Amino acid sequence: MKGDSVIWVERHAELQILKRMLDECMMTGRKVALVAGPGGMGKTTLLTGFSGYAKAVGALVLSASAARSEQVNDLGVLRQVFRSVELSAEEKERLEFILTCQEVESRDSALSTCVVDELTDILLEAADSRPLVLALDDMQYADSVSLQALLLMLRRLASKPVVAVFAEWRIFNSAGPGILSECIKQPYFCYLNLSPLSLAGVTDWLRHQRLGDTRAERLAPSFLAATGGSPLLLQALCQDQFPRGAEPASPDAEGAPVEDELSPGAHFQVAIEACLHRWDPRLLDVARGLAALGGPASVAVLARLLESERRTVVQTLSALTDTGLLRSGWFCHPAVQGAALRGLGEDALGVLYERTALQLHHDGALPSKIADRLVAAGGIPQKWSVGVLRDAARQAMREGDPCRAAEFLEVAREACTDARERAEVLGSLARVLWLVKPSAVNSLLAPLRSALDDGSLGGRGILLLSSSLAWQGGAEEATAVLERIGTQEREFDLTGAAEVMLVRQWLRWVSPLKDKGRADGTTWAECAREEGAVEGKSWSDLVKSAEQVLQSCRLADALPVAVLSALLVLAYGNRLDDAQRWCATLRPEAEEHRAVAWVALLAAVEGVVALRRGDLIDAERHTRRALAVMPPHNWGAAVGLPLSCLVHATTAMGKTSEAEALVKEALPEAHQNAFWLHFLHARGRFYIAIDRPYAALADLQECGTHLVNSHLDGPNFIPWRSDLAEAWLLLQEPHSARAALEEQLLLVNVEDDRVHGSSLRIMAATLDLPGRAAMLRDAVNVLFKSGDQLELALALADTSDVELEYGRFAEFRLSAHQAKRIAKFCGAEPLYWRLQKTDGAEQQEDAPAAQQNTPGFTELSEAERKVAALAAQGRSNRDISRTLFITVSTVEQHLTKVYRKLRVSSRSSLPAELYLVGSAEH
Repeated sequence: MKGDSVIWVERHAELQILKRMLDECMMTGRKVALVAGPGGMGKTTLLTGFSGYAKAVGALVLSASAARSEQVNDLGVLRQVFRSVELSAEEKERLEFILTCQEVESRDSALSTCVVDELTDILLEAADSRPLVLALDDMQYADSVSLQALLLMLRRLASKPVVAVFAEWRIFNSAGPGILSECIKQPYFCYLNLSPLSLAGVTDWLRHQRLGDTRAERLAPSFLAATGGSPLLLQALCQDQFPRGAEPASPDAEGAPVEDELSPGAHFQVAIEACLHRWDPRLLDVARGLAALGGPASVAVLARLLESERRTVVQTLSALTDTGLLRSGWFCHPAVQGAALRGLGEDALGVLYERTALQLHHDGALPSKIADRLVAAGGIPQKWSVGVLRDAARQAMREGDPCRAAEFLEVAREACTDARERAEVLGSLARVLWLVKPSAVNSLLAPLRSALDDGSLGGRGILLLSSSLAWQGGAEEATAVLERIGTQEREFDLTGAAEVMLVRQWLRWVSPLKDKGRADGTTWAECAREEGAVEGKSWSDLVKSAEQVLQSCRLADALPVAVLSALLVLAYGNRLDDAQRWCATLRPEAEEHRAVAWVALLAAVEGVVALRRGDLIDAERHTRRALAVMPPHNWGAAVGLPLSCLVHATTAMGKTSEAEALVKEALPEAHQNAFWLHFLHARGRFYIAIDRPYAALADLQECGTHLVNSHLDGPNFIPWRSDLAEAWLLLQEPHSARAALEEQLLLVNVEDDRVHGSSLRIMAATLDLPGRAAMLRDAVNVLFKSGDQLELALALADTSDVELEYGRFAEFRLSAHQAKRIAKFCGAEPLYWRLQKTDGAEQQEDAPAAQQNTPGFTELSEAERKVAALAAQGRSNRDISRTLFITVSTVEQHLTKVYRKLRVSSRSSLPAELYLVGSAEH
């Protein structure tokens, strides 16, 4: 039974000694035993077990238990002893009279000889020739008058069959000698010391829980570590771990449920609190000091913190270790730390943590350790504490814990007494909060405005406030704030100046759209030159600023909007490789810092890059991650960016039901900005895909009107005219389609192969067959260099249609085959299945041909693969030689080996996948 295990595990020898003393006292007279040991070691249990045995053999058992709270009550223990004696009414009255008289006569003196004699006689009469057992627990708290009386009575009972057992825990060596000191060297005295259970004892204890040998041996080390071998704590932990009534696991059964994970509960908590509160209050004081320090501390630190003597601290730590609460200077289980602080009022706890923080600061502890105590104390309005909290916040960011850093900075903000320093802390706090949840910065906008008004907000703080206001949809107020940067802008270094330029660009993107109206007929290019002249900057300056900001970017200190603006500048400027490279560079830092907002922003930019490369699968994957990590309501004015990308991708992938659900999400009026135009453009593409040309026309014309009337119009930003032309073609209006495309070709940058090639592809649909064929050849050549897989697949598909009309079936099969493979690779399922149906006549031979032409990339060397990839893009041998810095002869040799290894006869037979490899590398 469990009750038996509580009594007997590693306590057999002590119990047998007490039993033997009871047997011997019948012949030798009195016996005295002192049971010593730390709290919770089973002294009470041993006394209870022995008392039960004594009663069973016919002895008269008198028991008492002292308590610290009753130590000042004279005769309290003596009254408990005689309460155990069965007395007649007359004897009870006599006893009460004796004790009452003694209390009245003198509270400080010992009992008189006559009184002791009378009390001894009462005991002998009650024993009636039976052995007498006196059991006193927690003797260290007994009142001195009772103890002196019991000792005198034992002298008078020297020849009688008496066994007196005293249990005691002497915590401090400074206490006076025990009342039994005169008995120690006597033959009738026995000293029993109870120690913590050993590993074998804990294992034996667990066996009594019906766990089986194997499982008990496996669990014993963890139980010993959590309890320090204390039977009190061990019993409580077992009650939590193995509740009564629960069906135990079959001993050593294969597949039996294993509960190796300790789960302390209410019983363990109560046992810990009993250990801390039952005995000397200095145990609780030291435990609280240690808990407040948060880790093992030297005796000197604890003594200064508690304003105590070093000797007292040493003895208290030893006592806590003996009870099983400490091991190697720290709590055996986290529950002990919580229990030590439980019960302290809020004010008292704050004072304790404040003193702890001061102590740690004086001792030169780590900033994070001090900061934890400052947070718990609610801050200390002193300059040193603000510096410590800011240092700890930086350390927390390096460790990837922005939430903890924000907690430190929040307390530093409250503790600041200097206005300029408070503004700096506010800026740091806003940047940290932005990492986790941009909308959380809203609560800091008012304090930042106040700092701006009183002149304490620095230049970067103004940028942060402006960009934060713009993110939340307050672009006009953000612009007004940015204008107040004034002379501080001249004090920026190169990176700071670049940040200012990128924030200004961000404000252009997120400002609400306004119809400016250009009655003078100014073209977009002229307008762009005019506005660039006003700013004194060109797009190339923006690109240069983007590189400056990204090269010096550290996410913990960066302005998020400036970095996002930099990445978008690269993406919209057709520097997709650079944008992708920077996203890949910054992503590990964002993930390491657990900066979910940064992870979302980088994923959104990667989605834009993938979409512009025609990689629909990656575009959908990245954008879905961006919206999953940071839900739409946290995207503020930039919500149109990920939503538009996802609509584009799902539409082109044929996931029309998902795209339809997305286009129904109306963006708030405050967010109808440049990113909203991206969303409008994507919705127009969706309407084209589901054959609703009038709806597409309405969205695309509205998109175009806003763009033309702003400084944002340009094919590299939103090529809306291409899609407008496709809508016109669906309505059988080729002239309108051609007009839109001609305007776009006038505006497109000569280096923008993606927009140029797609414009040519769509323009070809407005021409007759010979003209269409020639323009599609040009479109394919341009798109081969663009890196846009989707547009290349569309151009090759249109080319296959033309070849089929001409009756050139070999060329038709080659173009269709290449288009199908690229469409499948990039995720354009509707295009793939359209081609699959169109070339049905080729299906019977397609499978073996595909198998035969499957590129064996593993057989090619790296140099051969690079040459083959460029050749598959339609590049000439001389062009390849210049690109790879090799001779034309070397190119020819590599191609000869490629043809042999891939079993093709010419450049036109090279697999389409080689183009994809090339686009990824070049």
